[in-house]
Amino acid sequence: MGKCDTIELLRLEGRYLKFIVENHTELNLLEHVETCETCKEEILRAVEKDKPLADYGNLFQKEVEDPIVPQSSDYKNPVNFIDSRIQWRKRRLKELMENAEMELSSLRSRLASP
Repeated sequence: MGKCDTIELLRLEGRYLKFIVENHTELNLLEHVETCETCKEEILRAVEKDKPLADYGNLFQKEVEDPIVPQSSDYKNPVNFIDSRIQWRKRRLKELMENAEMELSSLRSRLASP
């Protein structure tokens, strides 16, 4: 006996929804950091000491190998580096969520079809 395609599609829908929610949460956190001096100061201290911050993964790591990611060495002011990384990550999250929402819409169309 084969697996039910609808069940598999519903599970996939759940994974897309979870992915979208997680990205939305990260986007909200970054938008908060943009305006919160306390959070920015914490990040600034970590960047200046080249110390990782568990709450942000490797987002504020000074140098990464991906050429599209803003590099610390390109900025004289570490606050500008932090702001640039935040803006870059927000753009990336929005792209990821947009793509996931399109895939989710397609998936829901398949679920609606008999």
